[in-house]
Amino acid sequence: MVKVYKNERAKQKVMASYQRLLDMWPVDFREHDVPTKYGITHCITAGSPDRPPLLLFHGVGDNSAVMWVLNIEQLSRHFYCIAVDTLGGPGKSTPNEQFTKNSFVQVDWINQIIDHFQYERVYIAGVSNGAYMAYNYTASNSTRVHKAVCMEGGMVTNPLKTMMRTLLMMFPEICIPTERNLLRILKKLSSPNSDLFDTYPLIGDHLALLMKTHNQQAMFVHKVEKYNPEAGIAAGSQLYFLVAEHRIDLQRDFLRILDEGKYRYKVIPDTGHGINHEQPERVNEEIVSFLLA
Repeated sequence: MVKVYKNERAKQKVMASYQRLLDMWPVDFREHDVPTKYGITHCITAGSPDRPPLLLFHGVGDNSAVMWVLNIEQLSRHFYCIAVDTLGGPGKSTPNEQFTKNSFVQVDWINQIIDHFQYERVYIAGVSNGAYMAYNYTASNSTRVHKAVCMEGGMVTNPLKTMMRTLLMMFPEICIPTERNLLRILKKLSSPNSDLFDTYPLIGDHLALLMKTHNQQAMFVHKVEKYNPEAGIAAGSQLYFLVAEHRIDLQRDFLRILDEGKYRYKVIPDTGHGINHEQPERVNEEIVSFLLA
């Protein structure tokens, strides 16, 4: 089976830090272990079940506990939030022997999560790789989605180029992955006006810990589907994209796709890649107003 963490000690460190982040959540929540064909998928729910269901997807190297800690209070006032720990990611989900490149189908996995909670249709929001997942699921299975918000990501045209660009942004600090250097990488990805890691040092500590302990090859099982303009444009009215202002020059190709496809999007000032952490109130307002409009 796929090894998610580099070793058992690393996993236990992450689990302890994960719990400390959950202790920061300002709302009541419940943790679920959802059985799927590909393993146990851990989900955290918050908000009343009477509210509309909102599926939440985090990025490639993080988890639900850290991703939504600053957003969950406001989002759970409007939605029954279902925050998903991605299989292969550094959270509490546990892949099984079916979680391989040959057998894993991301859309099928998401269908099984939605079926477990007994919904026909859901709202979706995601950040970074979670934004790609939100976009791809909506484009592939639009009848099961009311609307989706994609933050700092979405359609992918050249996966290798995207990965190389991210690695270059981490250079040279990633060559000597001390806690100090890993925090520098996080700050490079953030807006220069952000005080996120000074205000919430536990978020920075947790993200740095994940960079040190996660076996990122475990995420390679998720095959990236290249952008299909026909499918995307057909689902266009269901989609809304939030783009960070910081390093927006690196997003030229992505913005061109959004403009050519006439997708609805907004550039959020004073934000970097951690867009929902750096401007949580503004991002929450955008999510709620679009999904419930």
